Amino acid sequence: MTPFRIATLASAALALSACTLPNPYSSQPAPVTPVTPEPQPPMLPAPAPQPPVIELPEAPPAPLPEANNASMERLADSLAARLAASAVINEVNGPVLLDDIRNQAGSPVDTRGLTERLQARLSGSLNFVSGPEVNSLRQQLAFQSGRADMASLVRLGKQSGADYLLSGSLHRAGGGFSLRAQLMELASGEVLWSDSVSGR
Repeated sequence: MTPFRIATLASAALALSACTLPNPYSSQPAPVTPVTPEPQPPMLPAPAPQPPVIELPEAPPAPLPEANNASMERLADSLAARLAASAVINEVNGPVLLDDIRNQAGSPVDTRGLTERLQARLSGSLNFVSGPEVNSLRQQLAFQSGRADMASLVRLGKQSGADYLLSGSLHRAGGGFSLRAQLMELASGEVLWSDSVSGR
């Protein structure tokens, strides 16, 4: 064996002795990198089963009380007496347009008859405009259902020759009724008087 081959084998043996492999049967555990577990949301308890909902039929609405003509007339008389006794009545020095009382009570009521009774009770204190043209203007006011703007009210007043507008409405009040009214100056739109009376 030549010296060169001996040197080559010696260097190869030296290199192999430096590259040692781990013994698979060694008692030392292999190195392990610890893994941090991701946080898990807390487990919520399952919702308790709900009992079935049983829908009961609604109770029928209580019947509305009937409007008694005598009690309605007393309301109109009482409201007219309050306006006649007010200090405003002396400041009204021009014709008045009386709008039909609006029925907002939900029961059939002869509001036209109430309007005529109110006018009859106040005719000695107020000067009401009348005639076929006034009936047409009343229908216009009823069609506008109280939503007339100031310009249209002034126009209606000029057409009728009225300086004031007296309007009213009938409402529910507990087990009875409430009659409300207001007196407005058409030129300025100022409400000079308003009041209400209640009864069964």
